[in-house]
Amino acid sequence: MDANKRMADLVSVTTRLIDLLERENEILRERRHNDLHLLLDEKETIGRVYQARIMGLQENPEQLKECAEPDRAALKDLANKVDGLIAENAIMLEAAILASRRVVDMVAEAIRDTSNRAGTYSRKGATKTPISKRGLQRGAISLDQTL
Repeated sequence: MDANKRMADLVSVTTRLIDLLERENEILRERRHNDLHLLLDEKETIGRVYQARIMGLQENPEQLKECAEPDRAALKDLANKVDGLIAENAIMLEAAILASRRVVDMVAEAIRDTSNRAGTYSRKGATKTPISKRGLQRGAISLDQTL
């Protein structure tokens, strides 16, 4: 592939990655975490393609030497923008994961607190289960760990 085609390919992939990261970051900002799965396959695919292109360029930087300097500068600006968006994305994803863990921990603690209450003794000396435990049904709990 000649240098200009390689440059066009890199610009295209980088632009698609920027668009995707901006959409994902917007979803995270708006706390619409259920919508994240809509971007997952696309993010994985574009991320892999971008990584392969950048690694190829790092291994052989001479590939784009024939391209005009303004084109190389534009690609560098796009790469810097991707780096910033990736950093922002990582911070927001980490915050979303931490918030989800806290909610799960709070629910688990509330379940433990309600299920570990001791009964009281009746007049005849038998233990009596608290009213809140009488209607309690035991069941399995599963957690969606998408984030």
